[in-house]
Amino acid sequence: MKKYFLTILIFNFVIGALLYPENEATLNQIHVRFEWEQIPGAELYILYVSENGNIYDDCIICNKSVGKESLIHLEKENLEWNKTYQWTILGQNSNQEMIPTDIKTFNTASPISNTTTEIYNENGQEGLTIFGSFFDYYSAVIDENGNEIWNSAEDNLIFYNTDEYGRFFGSEFIGNNAENNYPGIKFSFEGGIQWQEPGDNFIHHDIFQLPNGNYIGLGTSYGEGPIPLGTWTPLFQGLGFEADGETIEFDWMGDKIIEWDANTKEEVWSWNVFDHFDMSDYDKLGGIWFEAYNTNRFDWTHANAIWFDEDDSALYLSSRHLNRITKISYPSGEVIWNLGHEMGSGDIDCGQDIGFSFQHSLQKLSNGNILTFDNGNLSEIFLEQDEKKSRSIEIDITDTSDGCEANLAWEYVLPENLYGYLSGNTQKLENGNYLSTTIGGGGTSIEVDGDGNQIWESNYNLQIPDGLVYRAMRIPGLFPIAYSVVFPQFETSLSEMTIENNNLEVWVKNNGDYKQKFNYNLNIENNSAGYEATFIITPEHHPEVTKSITFNIIISSDSNFMLTDHQDSFTLNPGRQIILSFNDQALNNNQILNGSFNLEAPYPNPFNPKVNFNIDILNSQNIDINIYDIKGKHIENIFNGFLGSGNYNFAWDGKNYSAGIYIIKCKSNKISQTQKIFLIK
Repeated sequence: MKKYFLTILIFNFVIGALLYPENEATLNQIHVRFEWEQIPGAELYILYVSENGNIYDDCIICNKSVGKESLIHLEKENLEWNKTYQWTILGQNSNQEMIPTDIKTFNTASPISNTTTEIYNENGQEGLTIFGSFFDYYSAVIDENGNEIWNSAEDNLIFYNTDEYGRFFGSEFIGNNAENNYPGIKFSFEGGIQWQEPGDNFIHHDIFQLPNGNYIGLGTSYGEGPIPLGTWTPLFQGLGFEADGETIEFDWMGDKIIEWDANTKEEVWSWNVFDHFDMSDYDKLGGIWFEAYNTNRFDWTHANAIWFDEDDSALYLSSRHLNRITKISYPSGEVIWNLGHEMGSGDIDCGQDIGFSFQHSLQKLSNGNILTFDNGNLSEIFLEQDEKKSRSIEIDITDTSDGCEANLAWEYVLPENLYGYLSGNTQKLENGNYLSTTIGGGGTSIEVDGDGNQIWESNYNLQIPDGLVYRAMRIPGLFPIAYSVVFPQFETSLSEMTIENNNLEVWVKNNGDYKQKFNYNLNIENNSAGYEATFIITPEHHPEVTKSITFNIIISSDSNFMLTDHQDSFTLNPGRQIILSFNDQALNNNQILNGSFNLEAPYPNPFNPKVNFNIDILNSQNIDINIYDIKGKHIENIFNGFLGSGNYNFAWDGKNYSAGIYIIKCKSNKISQTQKIFLIK
């Protein structure tokens, strides 16, 4: 049996080093990730955590066994706030011998919320609940019993929303003296702020990440308009305005959807309500013109939520003060339809009788329906109720040739004492339940089933307005990205591994709380072999959590190898040149491939009129590159020929084509990859 010895490229690699929590770190969470380096020859890892004294004799986590396929343990039960802990890992080899590592210390900080919960039955959606508190400037995560699991400490983070990949978005309050004092951010529980918009505009209510990697959020826009006739007219005339409904004389504040390049933070696309909405549509019933008298500015649209639908390449916009939800073609900006209350322009296409008012939040469901939280500020008028009531509503909506058709598919009317005149949201959960959040009752979230039966309730015990709850959502856990990469043949030496029959095996285990896509790319020096592929691993508490990858490699004894990062990468073990990547725009192939390439994200995107894109060729091969329109019609051939290994830049000029969505398709004799591009004019 032929054996090869393969040298690993190592940087600051210590056997069995304890990686996380770092020594003397202070954590704002009591669900904690323990991570360590692989110990050669270990058949089992044993975790010890102690609060004080001898770590082995006075442990609170004692002799916790972790299988050899994992280098991570997520502790979710035994840790408390305001404690100091010591921890260590022992490796146990096949001879039952223990291999010790060092001992590290970490602290847990203090909780900051004061929640109480009530469980009415056991049919609730599993997971944790994250909420953001405006004006108290913090966010926190609680379990089903109201126990605080994580908080934002001194970072002044206000949670807005999250997505299926476990990316979290919100704002950071930076002080009342700042012009734009709530910059939009992306953050993580362990890493804090990961991205922040440039601060050139007041960003409010919503921000998230598009499939192309860019960020999109709601900002403010400004214009001038008349003061319409109404019961407020004498007030403005008393200030010296004409207030005749025609004279352009007063400041109107609207909204602007802004897309930023993820890397440069440049504004690459925008959509302004002043360009698309009729100014004859304005609030007459909710008192906004009386507010304008006091603030000297009319808060015209007050958009408070956006949602991106990748399937339709469309944005959904909730305009609170227009009682309207709008579907917008992206990137053309064309209004596809308006849903909601008719105000006189005739621009509302459907849903006039659904009766929602001053709504907050949006969710496009897999069945095509739209979910929103109807604050109900005008419910006495629109729904002919005796008292104002808030409700969660699901709207069945269908696009038609001349607009849309809409019907109320489901509703849950909150108790009168939980009426919330602003903020709040509704989330449909994986098990079919609904989670509604309102400022009513000092901030409350209620989980109900499809029949409206109450399952779970949490009260955040906030004081309005100082502790106004913004939104809350159910999440699987604190750990979207937590995975192990283990080399089972790495048994005795740092620098050598025994490779039998040219097969190198790698184990990948998803220890985290989210189902994730992983990309890998294996390159071997002095050899033409190369591999890349994508696979999905479900979370640890589901079956098939470990993926075994076997590479058949033809090497010489002096060859090196490493797993390299691919697009948006997350380093597993900092300082070690063995990296897998997590990426929500994964490749479309599911097999290990020779002769592969990677079509990288185009830039700028959207573009006008020229777009650039790079192709990373791992091995020499023939490449065919074409442009198609969204209907699959062939537009133009960019390149067809032989390319050696390397990174190549290509461009397409769309000046002779109409605005819209186009597809770049890159094909070899083995695989093909595509990227969606958006031409704007």
